[in-house]
Amino acid sequence: MPIRQQLFSSLRERSRTSDFWVHCMLYGCMILAFWPITQWFASTANDQSRIFHALIVLGLATAMLIRFGRVSIVAPLMLNPGARRYLISAYALLLIGFVAGQIVTQLPSEQQAFALGWLSLLSIPAYGCGLISLALFVFGEGARRVAVTVGGTLIAFLLLSILMEPLDWPLRGLAGQWSGTVLSLLGKEVQMGLVQGAEEIPMLILLVNQHPFHVASECNGFGVILTSLLIAFLLGLYGRLKIGGMLLSIAAGIFIGFVFNILRIVIIVLLAPSLMDHYMLMHEVVGAVTYWGCLVLVWLLLHGPIKEEAEA
Repeated sequence: MPIRQQLFSSLRERSRTSDFWVHCMLYGCMILAFWPITQWFASTANDQSRIFHALIVLGLATAMLIRFGRVSIVAPLMLNPGARRYLISAYALLLIGFVAGQIVTQLPSEQQAFALGWLSLLSIPAYGCGLISLALFVFGEGARRVAVTVGGTLIAFLLLSILMEPLDWPLRGLAGQWSGTVLSLLGKEVQMGLVQGAEEIPMLILLVNQHPFHVASECNGFGVILTSLLIAFLLGLYGRLKIGGMLLSIAAGIFIGFVFNILRIVIIVLLAPSLMDHYMLMHEVVGAVTYWGCLVLVWLLLHGPIKEEAEA
């Protein structure tokens, strides 16, 4: 029976019980509690294309896991033990954050701001636990492996998104240095330095054969590195890797993402002199090809599912 029919049939049966509506109320209250972080997430994705693209990739990866992972619908729309545990965890983390927040308001203002900043991070794992619980409630325990994998990856995604601004300049510097090294090996004359841009904002300039290239924020590689890391993390969770294997998988994802970002910059610099009239189009095409090529390579190298798994 198709998933839609299974859910509709279960809804007609479960809606006749009082427990179902109590459970719906619990999830409704949880959704209201998480509405601010949902708004922040939507706003961040809208403002930062790299975050938005990473979210699209996470959605596609989830679809691949569902397509090839033999997800089954078992007793849907019931508060099964897994859904109950994650729901309690979500509410518990929210309660801990609220109580601790009330306590730290007694601290001096400087310490208070620091403590509240760290406490606010508790809402992220709470958010992930809530989504896992909701998925298990709707689809049943048969979706547990995919739900936990995607929920855990979403938690990592939200935490890493916060680091984007602090890592901008270090990643830009590394991208410029390594791109310059590769271009030098290809016989190009390369110089790199900071110049004062508009409104006194510093600009990192890569000078290649007297042609200046601005190593902008979009060139820091955070988008492709973040997305590669997330795919590696997702596949590690899905494959139930131990800590050593997980760290190796993440390191491989970061390395491949970094290499492809350098490759993108080098290709753009090499093509720019002959395609200057169509620079922006070339820039976007090269960026798209290297971005998606990197993600496909990470998926294949880290054994992402590309065919249906054998039945247990």
